[in-house]
Amino acid sequence: MKTAVVIIHGIGEQKPMDTLRGFVEAVIPDKENKQKYYSKPDRLSETFELRRLQETGRGGAHFYEYYWAYNVEGTNLWDVLVWLIQFALRRRGDVPAGARPLSWLVRILGITLILLAVSGVLGWLKEWYGALVVFGPVWCSVLIMVLGVQYFLVRFLGDAARYMSPRPTNIKLRQRIRSQGVRLLRALHERGEYDRIIVVGHSLGSVIGYDIITRLWQEYAESLPGLSDPGTQARIRECQARQVDVQPVLREELGTAGARLRPGCSKDEVSEFRAAQLRGFREQRRLGNPWCISDFVTLGSPLAHSMLLLASGNEDFENRKRQRELPTCPPQSDERGYAFSSSVPVDIGGGKKFSPFLLHDGAPFAVTRWTNLYVPAPLGLLGDVVGGPVAPALGPGVKDIPVRTGRRLLDYTILAHVRYWLAVNREPSVYDPERAPVTAIEHLRAILKLDRRDEFKPSPWPKFSAGNAAVAATPNPIPGASDPATPETEAEPENTGSGT
Repeated sequence: MKTAVVIIHGIGEQKPMDTLRGFVEAVIPDKENKQKYYSKPDRLSETFELRRLQETGRGGAHFYEYYWAYNVEGTNLWDVLVWLIQFALRRRGDVPAGARPLSWLVRILGITLILLAVSGVLGWLKEWYGALVVFGPVWCSVLIMVLGVQYFLVRFLGDAARYMSPRPTNIKLRQRIRSQGVRLLRALHERGEYDRIIVVGHSLGSVIGYDIITRLWQEYAESLPGLSDPGTQARIRECQARQVDVQPVLREELGTAGARLRPGCSKDEVSEFRAAQLRGFREQRRLGNPWCISDFVTLGSPLAHSMLLLASGNEDFENRKRQRELPTCPPQSDERGYAFSSSVPVDIGGGKKFSPFLLHDGAPFAVTRWTNLYVPAPLGLLGDVVGGPVAPALGPGVKDIPVRTGRRLLDYTILAHVRYWLAVNREPSVYDPERAPVTAIEHLRAILKLDRRDEFKPSPWPKFSAGNAAVAATPNPIPGASDPATPETEAEPENTGSGT
């Protein structure tokens, strides 16, 4: 079985394969005198422009791109201005703290334009520009500046304005982008070739990734086809006879670990929850749940400002999370945690019944770990102002990691937003696995774990001693693999500057 990595690009007029090639070139370490990857036909994509990139070597990972930019057509300056006006008119309590400096900047610019219009300055500027020599140096400079501002607003904010505004004119576009993304992830699941899928979303691509994971999960949440397998049924009957819980993680461990999480909780508590997520993922796979998305990785994600983007205000945002319309990490809990006992017991043969525990439809992040990388933006204006910590908005189970790009000066400019893997320092010391990671690319390699696929296989069934009811524990059935049962074995490097 193999690992599939799906890259979802961000805003801007992206070209097919540009994001994918840059990402794969960066995350796969250089192989001495060997090619790092091959370009293969992508039979799952609906776009002929795309290819699948396959890591060289036996069992190498497969990389896919979900290219959605071609769906966004006809965006104009008015779409962006309407979005910015709605942003500026929000009350202070309905604007996330990280977006308030930008909110004030938009308001100041808007008020300035209104004052200039009322005072007649804009009319005077129009007359002054009309009197200039056509194609003269001043005339050309002003025209280039105006067109440049318009180009920036439409190209870099247009996609977000269209996708994030649920106006009637944008609903069809949103539906098309989400539907195509869901079909790609569904096809990867149904292919049967992958036992692990990683979704990586950059910028607006992280919002799209969040949406399609949320939608696809509804198809897999209560799916346990393995219960119809005679071998699985026999093992369940044996566990019942010896009074061994078949689903200890979903029944208790996962909910207990998640209940410890609070805003500002320790890294150890987050690690314990993530270890429980991995155990839950493997436990579900053991019973045949086809869900293969083990990790969701966001880079420079505007989900840090979820209240602004996904709801009309703070109260609406909290209500949507509470009602599980907006999944959180950890998921919203009921009396029994994130799972419930099936009301229809399954016949497992031998006159026995089994009532499985099922995760609810708002719990994709019960078994899918969420890691968010962001370049800090001091004062809200220096650095990646688009991204930021996601945990305060969508749950303390999100592992937020502040990173650097590898280019010190870029870390304090907006260009940091597009340099999570493109600005790679290729000195050998940067990729030293014995040193704690600092740059985004180092963290990405550690998160993807492309060389440690065995950790994500279905968990083994208990082994019982012959003729006795004692359980012989099998914590690590795979030679050489680390035991995911303890927080320390999550094997994610610590960063002294990270936090949740």
